[in-house]
Amino acid sequence: MISLRHITKKFGQLKAVSDASLEVEKGEIICLIGPSGSGKSTFLRCINGLEEPEEGEVYIDGKKVDTKAKNPKELEQMRAKMGFVFQHFNLFPHRSVLDNLTLAPIQVLGVSKEEAEKRARELLARVGLAEKADAYPAQLSGGQKQRVAIARSLCMEPEIMLFDEPTSALDPEMVGEVLDVMKELARGGMTMVLVTHEMGFAREVATKVLFLDEGQILEQGTPKDIFENPQHPRLREFLSKVL
Repeated sequence: MISLRHITKKFGQLKAVSDASLEVEKGEIICLIGPSGSGKSTFLRCINGLEEPEEGEVYIDGKKVDTKAKNPKELEQMRAKMGFVFQHFNLFPHRSVLDNLTLAPIQVLGVSKEEAEKRARELLARVGLAEKADAYPAQLSGGQKQRVAIARSLCMEPEIMLFDEPTSALDPEMVGEVLDVMKELARGGMTMVLVTHEMGFAREVATKVLFLDEGQILEQGTPKDIFENPQHPRLREFLSKVL
């Protein structure tokens, strides 16, 4: 479904990502781990064109992601296949939870208001927030806001979900409720690529784990390979500090 080929992304003289490649098959759950500043989030953002690499190519379902396409609708259609959940929730504070979920399906997908609301309520129930449809973001906890953000992404019926450290802005006791929703998505067969500091989640749910440092993928493998038999000295050092 996703192919990143020899991606290099620079910010000035800094190489945030250097010659990194990744293949993601349908139904896979890929976890990107590594220290802060290692290029994980930048690599993730290259998938849907939020960052444009100086070198390399990105393909979604065999089609090249081209941020400079003459027809911007091509990029929009490709992005519509991907849900993106950020560290911070990016909810519209002046709109209700239900409005936050229905706005994009109505305006972007052309879904009717009735159909959008029906789908939104189903997804709110799925993430355990059926009773919060009429609430506003300011009335929600951090964990509830992030679950709303996940439901909002799912309202677009994506084929792929991208998560950029979705629990890093949460209080520790709220992390579990968000991870539980993500585990439920994984059990349902959703293709997912996520940046995470939650090693237990990566170990339990991932089909493949990539370790990045200084913009490079230093090691990749199954959770068992990465956590029980790490080969690269830098990965061993990292795990000794976080496990």
